[in-house]
Amino acid sequence: MPIEEKVWEEMVKNILRAEMMRRGVSFAGLVERLADHGIEDNELNLRNKVSRGRFTAVFFIQCMQALGVDLLQLPKDIEERGRKGGAQKLAKGRSIAEA
Repeated sequence: MPIEEKVWEEMVKNILRAEMMRRGVSFAGLVERLADHGIEDNELNLRNKVSRGRFTAVFFIQCMQALGVDLLQLPKDIEERGRKGGAQKLAKGRSIAEA
């Protein structure tokens, strides 16, 4: 059965939020880090963009670069990581079933 697009959106949002959590970076901090890379945005726009989970691959990579992520491991269980609360589990490196 194909995975719904909403699950993919939730997963990519969870990956971004997990990387922010791992580094202790708030949305305000991410705005500053993006600005250091010449990418201008504000906290409200950034929160909304991430909350929707609908952003470009370019934006995602810009955020990963700004956060200092040099290696990204994608979760094996897309549906599990695409659920609410998935960001915390990804940040801790545990599956939802282990939590």
